[in-house]
Amino acid sequence: MNKNIKVYLACTGVGIINRGIETFACECFYGLQSTEGLQIELFKGAGDEKLDEHRLWNLPRNGNLAPFLGKFIKRNGYVVEQLSSFLPFVYHIKKGRPDIIFYSDSNLGFQLYWWRKQIGVPYRLVFSNGGPCNPPFSRTDYVQQVAPFYREQALEAGEPPSKHFLVPYGINVPNGDPLLNHQQRQNIKQRLGLPCDRPIIISVGWISATHKRMNYVVDEVAALPEPRPYLVMLGYMDESSEAIVNQATLHLGKQGFTALSVPYEQVSQYYQVADIFVLGSLQEGFGRVYLEALIHGLPCVANDHPVMRYVLGSQGTFADLSKPGSMTQAIAQILQQGQPPQAIIHRREYVRERFSWKNLTPAYMEMFHACLAQEKDCVVSMQN
Repeated sequence: MNKNIKVYLACTGVGIINRGIETFACECFYGLQSTEGLQIELFKGAGDEKLDEHRLWNLPRNGNLAPFLGKFIKRNGYVVEQLSSFLPFVYHIKKGRPDIIFYSDSNLGFQLYWWRKQIGVPYRLVFSNGGPCNPPFSRTDYVQQVAPFYREQALEAGEPPSKHFLVPYGINVPNGDPLLNHQQRQNIKQRLGLPCDRPIIISVGWISATHKRMNYVVDEVAALPEPRPYLVMLGYMDESSEAIVNQATLHLGKQGFTALSVPYEQVSQYYQVADIFVLGSLQEGFGRVYLEALIHGLPCVANDHPVMRYVLGSQGTFADLSKPGSMTQAIAQILQQGQPPQAIIHRREYVRERFSWKNLTPAYMEMFHACLAQEKDCVVSMQN
């Protein structure tokens, strides 16, 4: 009888912050948990411990100590969080002896690579490159590339094809259709304190001028003619977010936008009542938020980039978002077209067909099996 593949899925940010890699880690664990032939356990930075869910002691990136200590090694609090969780994780590795460690936090992975022989467990390291990181990938055994663009980039840099697996992020797709009932949508808007008489544009991501370019989103919405749609910005907020809020207040007015952080499980309520999803980033590792928006039937405005085209396919509205006015024009076109119910329903079914865990589980299992089938230096070195 073949034994189950034991996979330790590690992500120190789970329970601490909600970015794409953290939500992926949670959904991956729950999505693959009942898969035949697989024993998967989640190792997270905070939150309750449950069956096969373990909390690793760490210095959280958003605390006071991690950023302070990071100054001494010229690294940020996120790196300190990963490094501080290393020894607690080693305890679990030596105790449970996993076949595979599946991770997205590169600095934790580096430690697991460097100290593998001393740890004494011949695990295989599989780096989920959703960040993304660029080649070379010399300090891991295998790489999950979540979009063709990054796998091709690695191969062009001389990386061996057998090391890189193209397996996209999976996502939980609810049964049934998106919320279509007008009165129910209005009730949710009232409960959330959102206007009931204006279209709602939603953007989900770090509320900052970097990467997600929320400043660009504000300017593009402000350029729409009055009465313009209401803008909802949801995501991580830090000291850089104040500038975005001030900009939105100046150009949209206090009654023209919302900017806040909410628990991940509450984000779906905002998607349910939105009319259009936009993201100002010019490049993404994958862009799980696009799938979240499509699941709720929203038309999505994205930068015209190979990764966005891979994720959104025929369901995206693409424009050169490096140029002023491009997003404004795309939003105006969508508002003018309207959204028939069948188009809203089809967007969810598109995600279900391409990215649901039910349909992607075989690809993940194939990746894990292939990683164990290939002879690696880590196994040879452990035998010497």
